[in-house]
Amino acid sequence: MLNLLRRCIIFMNWNNEKSIGLTKFFIILFAAVYILVLVFCPRMTREFVDHSFSARGKDFNLFMATIYSSAVPLGIILWNLYRMIGRIGEEQIFSDENVSCLRLISWMCFAVAVICLISMAYYIFFLIIAACAAFMGLLIRVIKNVFVRAGEIKEENDYTI
Repeated sequence: MLNLLRRCIIFMNWNNEKSIGLTKFFIILFAAVYILVLVFCPRMTREFVDHSFSARGKDFNLFMATIYSSAVPLGIILWNLYRMIGRIGEEQIFSDENVSCLRLISWMCFAVAVICLISMAYYIFFLIIAACAAFMGLLIRVIKNVFVRAGEIKEENDYTI
């Protein structure tokens, strides 16, 4: 019971600044894991191809090409997320820069989807990642459109006396 009470107190003291800090932490953590995956990718991919029932006998280099070509858009996504959360922390929420970041993030999701669709030629399960990436791109596109409209409304309100 005491533990539950402590958790409630922690959540009651939660604020926007802590939320932004937590988001930055997780973006940095994800970026660190991203770098580790890139460094150890050959070893992990070799293990996957050697031991996975579905990937056994597939060309190791094809998997590497898919992973490293998808890593470029993912790095761009991480960098833009970090930039966005920094601006949100500075109360620049519906800025043109954030809209540009969201637009770029959505295009990078679609790029990963295309890479995975092409990679389906040798490994059918890339279809799952392609579908998820395309869906994320679509969601972020919608959020980008909301940001654009909210920015327009904010600008109209700023000019209203």
